[in-house]
Amino acid sequence: MSTSRACRIRRAEPEEAGELERLQERSSTHWGYPPGYFDWAGEARAIPAAYVRSNPVFVLEQDGKSLGFYGFTEEGDGLLLDKLFVDADEIGKGYGRLLWEHAVQTASELGRSEFIVASDPNAAPFYAAMGAVQYATKPTAEPSWTLHMFRYTVSG
Repeated sequence: MSTSRACRIRRAEPEEAGELERLQERSSTHWGYPPGYFDWAGEARAIPAAYVRSNPVFVLEQDGKSLGFYGFTEEGDGLLLDKLFVDADEIGKGYGRLLWEHAVQTASELGRSEFIVASDPNAAPFYAAMGAVQYATKPTAEPSWTLHMFRYTVSG
């Protein structure tokens, strides 16, 4: 992992919502998705200030630059990790693992014994490597793209 300078993970601020949405869009280009590919997803890709204000959303930064972020939401009675993104230029440097480890700690601090991950098909191997277990795929409005659903048990 080439994270030579100190990184920190902090709670996101609502006024950062636009920046996080742009980071999410840049991250998607790593997998070869062209700009606008996810327009079919509508508001599912939006990150409004209310999302950041109402949910546990955390940013990984180094030298004042946001390198990635994650966010949890409530899904029924469970906790859903519905966003975990690393800036496209930073993928493969270990930042995803740092965010994942922090997310696991956050879930534990929230008193949760497990959480669900809704993953891009390209990111599915990452979640499997982190110990999450795939239990389903879910179709989307785009027939060529499915969500890969994982469950992760938080160790006590």
